[in-house]
Amino acid sequence: MNRMKEKRGVIEEESGGPLVEESLLLGLAVVTVSIVIAVILQATGWAQGIVDALFQLLEDSWNSLTQLFSLP
Repeated sequence: MNRMKEKRGVIEEESGGPLVEESLLLGLAVVTVSIVIAVILQATGWAQGIVDALFQLLEDSWNSLTQLFSLP
């Protein structure tokens, strides 16, 4: 009988519960922040690609214009 009370005491003890809960919440927060950062970096990379393409188009247009007015 005493052994059953001892096992029940171990099962009912919840001193590690809040620590585990906080660890899981911190892990979830780290994963969420990582996903948000990845999305932001992907969006800025996409925007940087568009800006680079626009500058390349302007440079090509400028080169074509200077070739048109240059002496052969």
